[in-house]
Amino acid sequence: MSNSDSTQQWNMPTMVSGDPPDLGNPVLEREFPSDEALVTPTLVRIMEFMVQEGLVVEDQRNQVGMCIEEALQNAVLHGNQGDFRKFVKAVIYLDDVQWAMRIDDEGEGFELGDVPDPREEEGLWGESGRGLSLMSLYMDEVKFYRDGKTLVIIKHL
Repeated sequence: MSNSDSTQQWNMPTMVSGDPPDLGNPVLEREFPSDEALVTPTLVRIMEFMVQEGLVVEDQRNQVGMCIEEALQNAVLHGNQGDFRKFVKAVIYLDDVQWAMRIDDEGEGFELGDVPDPREEEGLWGESGRGLSLMSLYMDEVKFYRDGKTLVIIKHL
C-alpha cells in the first residue's frame, strides 16, 4: 500500500443551515446538565452501548471515543458555557448504512470560521480546534446545524 493510500482523509466540518435531516432510528438517548464531571460517565455508557451493539469495532474504540468525548466537552464548555441549568442531549441513530450521533446544546451557537485550525501556525499551540480536527479525521461526516448548536457526526458501517 502506498503512503497516500494509508493516510486518513480530512472531512472538514461544515455548517449547514436549518435542522439536521432524518438520521434513522434512534437507538440510544442521553441528556445531562452542563457539568464537565458528567462527560466521562456519559461517554462510558455511550461507548459500552456502541461496542455491545457492534457499532464500533475494537480497533476504532479509542478513536470514536475520543471524538464523542470532544463533542460532549465542546457542548458543555463552549456551547453551554458550563451552565448547569443548560442541558446537553446526545442521541445515536442507526440505519442500514451508518450510525449517526446528534449532540445538541442550549448555547448561542458559533461561526465555524472563528475556530482556529490547529494544523495552521496560528492555531498550533492553542487549545481550540483540536476536537473538530480529530472528528474530521476519524468520522465520515461532521456537520453543524442550527447555527452551531447541533453537531452531527456520522460513521458508515
